[in-house]
Formats: sequence, C-alpha cells, structure tokens
Amino acid sequence: MRIIIDGASGFIGSHVAELLLKSGNHVLGIDNFSTSKFENISNLLETYPNNFTLQEGDITNLPFMNRVYYDFNPNHVIHLAAQSAISIAWDNPVKDIMVNAIGTLNVIRASKLVGVEKIIFSSTSAIYRESNSKIKEGSNTLPANPYGISKLAAENYLRCMFPTTTILRFGNVYGERQHPIGENQVIPRMIRHFKYGDTFYIHGDGKQQRDFVYVGDVAQAVVNALYNKPGIFNIASGHPFSVNEIAGMVEDLYAIPGYKWDHTKENDPRRYVCLDITHAYSGLSWKPVVHIRDGIKKTVDWWEKNEN
Repeated sequence: MRIIIDGASGFIGSHVAELLLKSGNHVLGIDNFSTSKFENISNLLETYPNNFTLQEGDITNLPFMNRVYYDFNPNHVIHLAAQSAISIAWDNPVKDIMVNAIGTLNVIRASKLVGVEKIIFSSTSAIYRESNSKIKEGSNTLPANPYGISKLAAENYLRCMFPTTTILRFGNVYGERQHPIGENQVIPRMIRHFKYGDTFYIHGDGKQQRDFVYVGDVAQAVVNALYNKPGIFNIASGHPFSVNEIAGMVEDLYAIPGYKWDHTKENDPRRYVCLDITHAYSGLSWKPVVHIRDGIKKTVDWWEKNEN
C-alpha cells in the first residue's frame, strides 16, 4: 500500500511508520517539526530508502498538501498531525483550531483530490463529557477544553465530508520518544523531573484517574484500522490509574520510595477517565498488550539511553 502519514516524525507517527515499513508498505511522511524531532525517523529513512520518503511542510498549507498528495498518490492517509497540548489550546485557541480543524479540512480536500480510499484519524478522549463510569463510543460528547472542541470539530468534518474514515479516540498515550508539550504529558514530565530536576507539580490531590495506553499498542491499533471497516473506536487500556499511582511507579524505577511530590491547589475538573475498549476488540481485532508498569519501564529506559 501507499500511505501518507502526517505527523510522521512525531511521538506516535514514528512508531506507526516503523510498523508499516517493516511490513513492506510505501510511506510518505509529512511533518513541520514544530514539536517533533527528525531523530525519531532518521533511522527509518536510512533503513528503508526505497520505501520511505519525507516532505517537510504544514497541513494548514492547502497548496502544499495538494501537491504532495498528487505526486505521491496514496491509497490511505493516517492523520496524526495535531496541536495536542491542552495548555496551549487555552492560551492560543486560534492556533489550536487552525491546526486541528482547518488542517483536517485540508487533509480531506487533498484526499478527495487523489481518490484516497480511507483516512485514519487520531482523536482523543477529551471530546467526551465527564463520566463516573467507563465511556463508550456512543457516550455524550461535551469537551471541557478548547483542544477537545477542535478535535470534535475535526471528527464532525470527517464524518460529514469523508465517510470512509476511521476515528480512533486515544486515551493518555505514553512511551518512548514522547517529550513534554505544554502541561498534559504527565509521564515524560515526571521522568524529566527526576532526570534533570525540572519543576513538576501534581494538580490537585493526585487522585484523579486517567486511562494510560502504551504507544506501541496505539501504533498497532492504527495499523489494524487500515485493514478493517471504518468506524469510531476507543483506543486505551480500559484500566484507569491515578496520577499518584503513576508517580509511584516512576519513583520506584528511580529507587526513591516515598518521594514527596509537590501538589498545586488547583483542582483537576475531570476526576475519572476510563474508556470502554470492547468495540476495538471486535471491530479492529485489537487489544492492548503492554501493562502500565512494563510500559513505564520501557519509557524510562529509553530516556536514560537517548536523552542525555
């Protein structure tokens, strides 16, 4: 297959590209390197010179997108490029909507231009209304921040204008190659706190629960979506952990038991987020396989080896 991945050098995109290239696909990566690193994919460009190419550019630039799509003529598009920091979305909502909604419209228009068969879109659990129980794909949507609003807008454009789209609503993705952007990437921010002494605060009492999912599992879900019917799927672990529990796992790896974390007085308005993933199991033949402790260990090991 011929596949375009926008956001290819990013945290998730580089893992997806690696899986697709290993199975013999031809991949064109698009990235503006605003938050990603060339090092994430440099080895792939060297290992797969005949199957992997890269175009530097921005999804908000429609003439650029049209040209790249026309020249490469993809079968499928994996749309991962995004403004993903909640704090940045609050500070600059215009930038947020430009990247996440207008950028998505450009992906749709360029895909139609060349007859793309399917778009795989990375959405988020932030589009859902707060719930005290597991959230299913049909649950109410009521974003609590501008980031969730822009992602939900992108979903609606895709549903209306490109029906052969698979929407993947990710939980809190973590793993190797993730760097903090804003304030919502809690695991790499904790690791940087121990490794470099960066300031880190746990918002509120730390008992708020999130559904963390390892990036390797997420990448496999994206690949599985290429071979299954379009739909909307939650991609997460299905098991919530509190921020305090995650902090404890990180401190265990750094052999600092009972570490005193600094807490802010700010309350986290979303106390519990857990996604029901049964539909992904039936519709994508997918389920997560990496346990949170193993995933955090892989992440810490990567930081120790690569970020000096």
